[in-house]
Amino acid sequence: MMEKMSHISRVTMLILVLSPLAGMAGIDADVKSDNDKADSLVKPMVPKDSLVGEIRAFQSMDFMTKAEVYGMIDSLLDLDEIPKELIREIQLVVSSKYAKITEVEIAAKEQAYPASQYYGKWDTYNTHPYPESLSKNDTSLELVLSRPGEAYIPPVIGLITSNFGDGRNHSGMDIDLQVLDTVVSAFDGVVRIARTHGGYGRVVVVRHYNGLETLYAHLHRIKVRTGQKVKAGELVGLGGSSGHSSGSHLHFEARFKGKPLNPRHFIDYRNNVLVNDTVILNRTRWSYSVVPKGLKYHRVAKGEFLYLISKQYGISISRLCELNGITRNSILHVGQKLRIS
Repeated sequence: MMEKMSHISRVTMLILVLSPLAGMAGIDADVKSDNDKADSLVKPMVPKDSLVGEIRAFQSMDFMTKAEVYGMIDSLLDLDEIPKELIREIQLVVSSKYAKITEVEIAAKEQAYPASQYYGKWDTYNTHPYPESLSKNDTSLELVLSRPGEAYIPPVIGLITSNFGDGRNHSGMDIDLQVLDTVVSAFDGVVRIARTHGGYGRVVVVRHYNGLETLYAHLHRIKVRTGQKVKAGELVGLGGSSGHSSGSHLHFEARFKGKPLNPRHFIDYRNNVLVNDTVILNRTRWSYSVVPKGLKYHRVAKGEFLYLISKQYGISISRLCELNGITRNSILHVGQKLRIS
């Protein structure tokens, strides 16, 4: 039965067995010294010279193979008298060698990366390590951004200096800040990247429990480490202009399975709040379109233009353009859907 147990369980069992055996070997009737009182195990009445061989053998346990350790344990369990020195050696080996294995296993479980149902890896070096195959079969899915007790906190509040896309391959939002301004995590999560990386400069990537990843680039200082759990609003870095940057600002990205999402489609930058707690991600050719759940849309009919649509719903043309990522001069197409709330 003992052979079927793991080495951790086996050594633990040995400690439990040795204690009563030591007691049965005979307890010193004299009053214990302070050092003896500190010992949790009783002192056996055993001639020391008869056990020198066993003690020396056991002290070599650290150099034994697993099979040899098991053999030593089995032989000790057959002894009629167990010396205190042997018991102390077992305790030292357990605490310095075997107990650490359990601690590592527990730590590994606690550090298991979030959203493992979506991702097959936890890459702490590459900012965008995910293959196309990770998302190619997706069609539509619901993503909960915020729950009670899990709020959204704006990473930094400032003027938007460049939008998502913005006529170029720009995968995020640029938000103005001063060097050393605090930058915080938008949601609860675990830090996946905290390093200097190419054009991003000093960058932090946080993976959140719903599978979303947010990126904070061009930092002056990084204030977190890889694997660290962070809460929404917790400091991740200080603003700066590291990497390919023409001035101090925060480059903020939101990605799902490595695909960039337009933050304006789920964050109201006027009020610095989420448009909705839940969004629908619809797979497109290159990424995902983000539609806040319960949002209202207008389908463009023949002959309609921005002025008429804005009057119909009581919103300004500039707001209509902002909501849909278009300009006043954009050409509308029949059947095109425009977000109106």
